[in-house]
Amino acid sequence: MRAVAATAPRSTAGPRLGEILVSLALAVLHLALSAPLRSPMIFGDEAAHLGIARFLAGRPPYPLLASPAMGWTPYYHFGYPLLLAPLARLGGPLTLYHGALAMNAVALAALYLILSFFARQVLGLPRFDAGLAALAASFYPAFLLQGNIAWSESVLIAVVALLVVCFYGLAGKARTGGTLRACLFCALAAFAYAVHLRALALVPLALLAVVILWRIGRLPGKAVLAAAATTGAALLAIRAVDAVIVARLWAGSRQRVTALDLVARLADPVGLGHSLLALAGQLWYLTVASAGLFPLGVWVLVRIARQGDTPEKRLTAGFTLAAAAVMLATSALFFGEFTRGDAAIYGRYNEAFLAPFLVSGLAGFSGLVRQRRLAAAALPVVLTAVLAAVVLVFQPKGVLALVYNLMNVLGIGALTLAMGGIHLLRLSAIGIAAALAVCGAGFLRPRAASVLAALLFLAGGLGVQRWMVPTNHEGDAARSIPRAVRGLGAKEVAYDLSGFAADEYFAYQFRLGDVPMTVIDIRRGPPPGDLVISAKSFGRNRPGARLAFPERYVDQALWVMPGALQDRLAQEGRLFPTDPAAPLPDAACRSHLAWAGTAPPSVLNAGESRTLRLRVAHRGAGAPWLPAGALKTGGGAVRIATVWTRAGVRAAEPRTELSWAVVPGDEIVVDLPFAAVASDGKPLPPGRYEVRIGLVQELVRWFADAGDGTLVQEVEVR
Repeated sequence: MRAVAATAPRSTAGPRLGEILVSLALAVLHLALSAPLRSPMIFGDEAAHLGIARFLAGRPPYPLLASPAMGWTPYYHFGYPLLLAPLARLGGPLTLYHGALAMNAVALAALYLILSFFARQVLGLPRFDAGLAALAASFYPAFLLQGNIAWSESVLIAVVALLVVCFYGLAGKARTGGTLRACLFCALAAFAYAVHLRALALVPLALLAVVILWRIGRLPGKAVLAAAATTGAALLAIRAVDAVIVARLWAGSRQRVTALDLVARLADPVGLGHSLLALAGQLWYLTVASAGLFPLGVWVLVRIARQGDTPEKRLTAGFTLAAAAVMLATSALFFGEFTRGDAAIYGRYNEAFLAPFLVSGLAGFSGLVRQRRLAAAALPVVLTAVLAAVVLVFQPKGVLALVYNLMNVLGIGALTLAMGGIHLLRLSAIGIAAALAVCGAGFLRPRAASVLAALLFLAGGLGVQRWMVPTNHEGDAARSIPRAVRGLGAKEVAYDLSGFAADEYFAYQFRLGDVPMTVIDIRRGPPPGDLVISAKSFGRNRPGARLAFPERYVDQALWVMPGALQDRLAQEGRLFPTDPAAPLPDAACRSHLAWAGTAPPSVLNAGESRTLRLRVAHRGAGAPWLPAGALKTGGGAVRIATVWTRAGVRAAEPRTELSWAVVPGDEIVVDLPFAAVASDGKPLPPGRYEVRIGLVQELVRWFADAGDGTLVQEVEVR
């Protein structure tokens, strides 16, 4: 019995215009999803890949990616940065970042063409059905959103699928020309390893596949020798380039996990037990996130490997299963003890091989799965229940409550966000329901399964996108030193490793735009220029340094060294006083307040709250305004006060924080809560209130006392 229907005439191998247009549309979709992003979200990972690309392109200064203070940053392989290196010649780190997102869009759009070919040639689907299944797989949330992150996953997903397709071509061709194809096939496997360490097992697997093809008479003997030589040369080249990059950018650091560590874990009973538990969690994730298509895809490929109608189909199905097995085993070995939920069910390392299985699961509804309805429906249900039980019983209590990085579980990211964490039983129930729905649709009509899966995957991806963009913008706004550097028109800025803060160090590399950032250690010598980013305590041991701009949330500040720039900024009143709690001069207590959107309502219900947008401009001179928390002082901070008065009695005066330090001439927009709530938290009594909105320097005075204006609004509370 065949696994899928093959009654339609055999399709030609190449893509047609319609498929090319779909691929272009997917590229546009990926570009649209990544367009709102302002800078990297996963610092360390993205900074490492983009930093290596700049090194390979010869675009100094290169960011120092490891130091005694930053030894936790692992080394990332150079395959993905190698593709980005030409883009690094176009501009600074931020330009390279956006170029990486564009390249990701191209790689993930190409995935559709690869999967469509796989569905036609290996699974025997008609062209339209193959394209529909490939499109559904392309909408899988992790594939849809990996393009938003400048790391190797976007390329690795396409490379692994391409490796499977290349094996089909190698297995199905005549002996003539097989040597070159075998070399290219092994070189592609080596490139997958150059993209990420976890693809190492694909290299010996590819060489073993070539040997098997020789043994069954589908390749000449010289192809094996040439492929082995190619593999050896590729591995030596990869290790040599790795060594150069590590010596230049990771001096003194060590990878978190090496290939030898993975082998050693197999001999350790405790480590092996942790790996088996990781395997259970990852299989659970693949089953639930794929709406049951992963185990169905395994079933279909096993049947094709045993009963496919051509040798090349049987061999390719077997190679696809073997590639998934070795990558799944490698992924499980990467994990030791678990401290967080996304590591317990880690999906990202396995999604590189998932795409062909999604297509295979959907293709199965044209044959085997549809004929064996009860078994097909029961398979994902039973597997989900069993794996969930294993994870719940053996994982330490509380581990699943913490999600450190949502990007590791993007397949269930929307549900994780909606539930506020990884609730295994609820997620299992939803996964089972989704699997039964896809199976039911496929039983009625095979194409309906692809349509339903596409809709489920697209909804999940867009659900995470709604979280991803605001989170990216909030992270960008939370680090305001780059804005100050650009406002000063600086040519360069130095970052002091003695005042190192991990995320900020990485963030500034990209958010400074094209302003170069030189890495220094002030303990070893003076800074090369006027501006230094360091800790807020930097000036204690350097009396000549003046504070130019502090971050509000973290221990980072921009300092200006003695010289012409410091003198000019002091004359312009743009430097902070030595005592931040000292009263601001009258000239600095001048503001302009205006509504940036809807004006306050004239009528509110008691207890009702609105959020208004207020434009706040510094129209004074002589000193900046310091936001609360910027220098850990009790007084001196400037806040926005909203004072509710009735019959001359203050009923409430809530405060709103400034987004960041505001220098003379600067302007910010603040989200201002506007609520009919008393100071004790209870609803305001009904009546007419006068609401005055103005600035106050805490523990010093109101700006109005220095002659500044306020916004006044009459509000009736009902």
